Amino acid sequence: MDHFCHNHPGVKTTKRCYTCKKYICAECFIPFLDRSFCSWSCLLASLCSSFAALFRANRSGEKKSIIRRHGVFRASTFWGFCLFLFISAILGVSLYKIFLESQAAQTYRIAMETIESPHPDALSGSVLNGPDGMVLSNRVSINGEAADSVIISLKVNGKLIDATLPQDGQFVFNDIRLSFGANEILVLGMDTKGNVKILQKIETTYGSPRLSFLARDVTRGNVERKEIALTFDGGAGNGATKAILDILRDKKVTCTMFLTGGFLKRYPNEVQRIVADGHEVGNHTWSHPHLTSFGEDHVHTTLPEISRNMLQKELLETAKQFKVMTGKKIKPYWRAPFGEHNLEIRMWAAEIGFRQIGWTNSRGESMDSMDWVADTTSASFKTTDEILQNLLNFGKSKETGANGSIILMHLDTQRQKDPAHRILPAFVDSMRARGYTFTTISQLLRP
Repeated sequence: MDHFCHNHPGVKTTKRCYTCKKYICAECFIPFLDRSFCSWSCLLASLCSSFAALFRANRSGEKKSIIRRHGVFRASTFWGFCLFLFISAILGVSLYKIFLESQAAQTYRIAMETIESPHPDALSGSVLNGPDGMVLSNRVSINGEAADSVIISLKVNGKLIDATLPQDGQFVFNDIRLSFGANEILVLGMDTKGNVKILQKIETTYGSPRLSFLARDVTRGNVERKEIALTFDGGAGNGATKAILDILRDKKVTCTMFLTGGFLKRYPNEVQRIVADGHEVGNHTWSHPHLTSFGEDHVHTTLPEISRNMLQKELLETAKQFKVMTGKKIKPYWRAPFGEHNLEIRMWAAEIGFRQIGWTNSRGESMDSMDWVADTTSASFKTTDEILQNLLNFGKSKETGANGSIILMHLDTQRQKDPAHRILPAFVDSMRARGYTFTTISQLLRP
């Protein structure tokens, strides 16, 4: 019979905790001498048990046999003092761990309250990265036969889910949802005399989603479909927001906008209009911080001041603020400020339900409009005509063209004389003339 880790239900293991006997995988166990423990509390309990046994042995004269049996202590006085110090340290660590676990639980609760549940379609990732996948929802149907007079009930993990009477000797339970980890399904029958019997027992395991899959950088949708996603980042300013929203409304285009917490606080009217116009909103962190060292060394190394707690707080506070302002949950997407991220950072975001959404690049071509560059002397500066032509020419020589592309633009502008959003009407009309449809990230990533 296969056994699965208590903390990671999808991982098979044969290792067990010395104290509580729970099965634990290689990632979970705490080694101490020749034993394995699932938690510091179990390790502490084992040490206390060993010390108590040694204390009793001192009084009963069985000290040598107890020492041989427990193998932890050699001299009761010396080891007793060491154990006292060790227990004090373990107790401190345990209390700190309990605190961290409570913080993690609070983080998870806030995430569930403020982030829209990821739809399986929206978690498929880019089709360009080769075959990969995972089960995101696990539901089953159960069919059976029984006499019409027998009441059939269904229990999943000890909870009564449904009850029914067979029709013409047939019964069915549809759309039974399984939980992560091990599941026990019981089909029970009760006759007219009240006798209950288990008709069938089914045991199955449903593994948790792989964070490594959820943490992939999404840069493109399905290249088989002529669809494009316009996306806009909203950070410190709103200089072009009204004009952009007017153009999008006039052209009947809905898109995805990644907003910071600062933008939400400073521009509530714009946020309300974004939602009212049907655009979907993703997360752009609270304060738009640099996350990696890319700006200094062109390497995406996580900065020392960036931690899991810090990043998750940035994302959750923004999600919470959006929920308070609009009554809606923010979409389960985020865009890293300055495009600075790595697998570690994306994993932290994925833990609370957010997927990193980048923009499309392909062999020297990019759907980054570069509209944020205002310095006309910069090598990165492009006029509005150049921006328009770069976007229109993307993938022109390839069979897939611009299919599935994600375009990056911004809701603010420092380009007073030549704002890039002026290209939007011509760009939308030109791409539609080629047969392209403009859509949101959620729609772009559907199967």
